[in-house]
Amino acid sequence: MTEMPFVERRFELDGGALVVCFFTPSKAPGGEFQCRYAIGWPEREVRRYACGLDGLQALMLAMRTVHTELIESDAYKAGRLTWCNQADLDLPPTWGEGSLYDPPPQP
Repeated sequence: MTEMPFVERRFELDGGALVVCFFTPSKAPGGEFQCRYAIGWPEREVRRYACGLDGLQALMLAMRTVHTELIESDAYKAGRLTWCNQADLDLPPTWGEGSLYDPPPQP
């Protein structure tokens, strides 16, 4: 049985598509949640997962990990990997770092 992705994004790579799939987060036997993902490079498919305290954190961490892997690739550094014809891949590189919001000013 082939699992269907929860969400996917199609990036442009050398005139074709680089598809990244994220699968529905699920609870692992150890109690943590895992979000599996796949990056469909032309020469190979990379499959990994990220873990979190709940499904949302696992998904966010998977997206952040994919962002890091993509921007560290030779294709991205050479300007051959884009999204909507721009270098910004629009994935969360810094979610979970620092303050999540600015508190409102005190009266």
